[in-house]
Amino acid sequence: MNAIVFLGPTLPRKEAAAIFDCVYLPPARQGDVYRAVREYRPPAIGLVDGVFLHVPAVWHRELLWALSQGVHLFGAASMGALRAVELEPFGMRGVGCVYAAYRSGRWPGSDEPFEDDDEVAVIHAPPEAGSTPLSDAMVDLRETLLLAEHAGFIDPGGRTRLAATMKALHFSRRSFDHLDLVAPDILDGRTVEAFRTWLRGNHVSRKALDAIEMLHTMAEFLRGRPDPFEPTFRFERALVWERFTAAAATPAETEIRVLHELRLNPRAWRTTERAALGRMQALRAASNSAGETLVRQEFDQFRQDHGLWRSADLTAWLTDNGLSRADLERLLREEAALATMARSDRDVVWSAVIDLLRLSGQFSILRKRVEAKQSMLRDRSFAGALPGEPALQAALDWYFDKQRLPMPRSDPQHAKAIGWQDESEFALAVWHDYLFETTGR
Repeated sequence: MNAIVFLGPTLPRKEAAAIFDCVYLPPARQGDVYRAVREYRPPAIGLVDGVFLHVPAVWHRELLWALSQGVHLFGAASMGALRAVELEPFGMRGVGCVYAAYRSGRWPGSDEPFEDDDEVAVIHAPPEAGSTPLSDAMVDLRETLLLAEHAGFIDPGGRTRLAATMKALHFSRRSFDHLDLVAPDILDGRTVEAFRTWLRGNHVSRKALDAIEMLHTMAEFLRGRPDPFEPTFRFERALVWERFTAAAATPAETEIRVLHELRLNPRAWRTTERAALGRMQALRAASNSAGETLVRQEFDQFRQDHGLWRSADLTAWLTDNGLSRADLERLLREEAALATMARSDRDVVWSAVIDLLRLSGQFSILRKRVEAKQSMLRDRSFAGALPGEPALQAALDWYFDKQRLPMPRSDPQHAKAIGWQDESEFALAVWHDYLFETTGR
């Protein structure tokens, strides 16, 4: 699995790729991190650039969700530095000088608070044109002015006045060219020409340097094959999050191809589509209060049904199905809620199942089998009571082998999980089926 880095005007992609081999995506907007995690299942994401003017910026909650999915998050230079400071308590890692300045609230050499978002903002060409920057970030201008002071081309007062003049401009108008133009109005005649000459060959891109540092940090981190990130917080799936995911949940490319494959079988597609619609409606109506005990039972039943008792087998299954453990937990919580609803509204659910059986053509087939089984049991005078333990165990072994299911650890739990009233009702049904199949019809 490749890591992902959201990168735009801060650093040319070709230069970045020479440092760190990963999937590079354009500057992140709201929903992009969520979709990237679903599509790529990356071990780590690096956030450098993000859009913010005319579209919603990358959302804190989706970054928290990515952490809850086990993804390691890194941020630097631009939007990434801002989000890293804000989400550091939750586990996002910040890298570089810009991040450190936002974290401390001071830019080196300045006594003024350093907290404005526009310090890292630039305008740039669209991703299709390479995201080429069309202005220069205030942090790059500050870093260059600090270097000019250290080199002796300006004094602290001149640096402060030049920085204040550039800061007063809208971020879209800030540039090294503009700095060169305003220098004669601010510096005295003895230093201005020397400064302007020095400036033309000494632009410092603090943002680019921080982005490079982050790429090296991520590469070194991933060489150690780290375990998935373990959050110390619980991600709450609030209503605002559910609305967000519903709007952002366009299927990933691989998922769309799987759907296309299913649609080659029209009957299977219609059946699955109707089942999905029914599940959606049921989840909307179901209570979200399924207890932890029921969720654990769903998890045990799931592992049993799929033969996934070993951790390595479960991990392989998750990989094959493009899921994280958190995704599986969400699905099992939904299943637990549906199971609770099915038990509380059994008659309604059973009527709906019968309708589906009739539409699919299975009802008449199952009814004929029921009639034949009842006739056989009646004609051969088989008693309705359960047999002794050896015979019953033979029937149960036969049943689970026929269904290609592992023997459950708990017969009562298994019986209730699939809708039987109790273990005795399940065992009697299995015994009758065993007799019907093995003694002749």
